[in-house]
This record gives sequence, C-alpha cells and structure tokens, in this order.
Amino acid sequence: MVRKLDNIALKTTFEQVRKKLCIEEPEDIEFVFRLLEKAKEIAKPKVLYREAFIEEISGDKVRINGYDFKSDVLAMSLKDIHRVFAYVCTCGTEVDDWSHSKKDSVVSIWLDIIKGMFLGEATAFLHNHIKDVYQFEKLSSVNPGSGNVENWPISQQAQLFAMIGDVKKEIGVTLTDSYLMVPTKSVSGLLFPSNKGFSNCILCTRENCPNRGAEFDKELYARTFNKYAHGNEI
Repeated sequence: MVRKLDNIALKTTFEQVRKKLCIEEPEDIEFVFRLLEKAKEIAKPKVLYREAFIEEISGDKVRINGYDFKSDVLAMSLKDIHRVFAYVCTCGTEVDDWSHSKKDSVVSIWLDIIKGMFLGEATAFLHNHIKDVYQFEKLSSVNPGSGNVENWPISQQAQLFAMIGDVKKEIGVTLTDSYLMVPTKSVSGLLFPSNKGFSNCILCTRENCPNRGAEFDKELYARTFNKYAHGNEI
C-alpha cells in the first residue's frame, strides 16, 4: 500500500540558515530572516512511499514487486534483505514554484539552499516514521543516480516511480527526459533495515564532494565492481 506523508512541520531555524548561507551583513540578515519565514509559510514538503518485497536477486539483477532493476550496488546492499520501502521525498511544488518567481540570482541561490534544508527535514521525517511504524532501530538508503554513474543508473528512476505509484498526482514530483526530478530538491530511493548503516558515499569515487556523508571504502568498491582485478587504481 502506498502512503503519503504531508503533515511535516518545518523546524529549520534562522540561525541554521544564517550559518549555512554564511551571511553577516545586517541588511542581508534581515532580508533572509523574512525570506525564510515566507518560505516556511508557503512550503508543504511531502513524502510518498510504498512497502515492497524483494522477489529475486541474481548477479546484479534485483526484482522488487515485479519490477526489475540492474545494479551491483543495489544487489550488494540488499543481500539478505527481504523488505524495502520505495520512496520519494520533496520540498514541495508550492515553495519551488514561489522560489522560481524570484529573479535575483543571489536570492535564488539562497532559496535553493533553504529548499534543500526543507527536503532534509522531509527525509528525516520519513526515516523516523518508518522506524516508529515498523519498529526498526537503523535504516539505510540507496538512491538511483547517487555517487558514481554505475552505482545505480539514474535511468532506473522510471521503474522506481512506477513501482511507487502516481507520484505526480500524489506529491507533484515529475521526471524529466533525463530522469532528473522536478522539483530538483527531491530525493528518491529505497530504505531498508540495516545495522551496517549503508551509504551511497562509501562506493562513490568522486573527490571533494560537498555532500559526502561517509568515506570511500576502497576494499568494498573492489569487491563490488572488481575494479582492481588487474591492479588498476582509481
């Protein structure tokens, strides 16, 4: 059964935003304070998720609820897992549409960061919801298009959205021809119970990534992709 969560109370504070934007000028501080208050008034972050079951894992192929995915990372991370939660989280079309009405480039950057913080709150809300409802202590997530291209190809967003349901109708998130999400401050993936705390970042070779949440695991990468079979280095 698909479930929508849209009762997400935003707790992002001005001090958090000020530090994130690195603003110090009094006039900027006053402006951003008003900007954040208006954004919080308009924003309606949302989550859509579906409980799903793994039917088969063979090599790099994973079948979930009748949908086929092809990914070494997905097959590796879901080994010994039987149930997952397919999801899409978004900052919401309301605040996204409003933000695009702002023509000033600096204000647009500020709003983009604020929307990202709202998305973070929606994602955390989903994690806590799943833990509470299904009585899990720890959850991990794997996301199409995150990290290296080969980890889980972003093109498989199509199958993921189809498996979840009518994502556009329920929470307004759509896919472009290149499988990017609109609003851009949206995230999709699979949540699953795991004491190991899997993160896409441990298999991502991208250096100096500002969003890195875990160190690259060279040994796990080698086992997953067999990149070093002939002594090759990254």
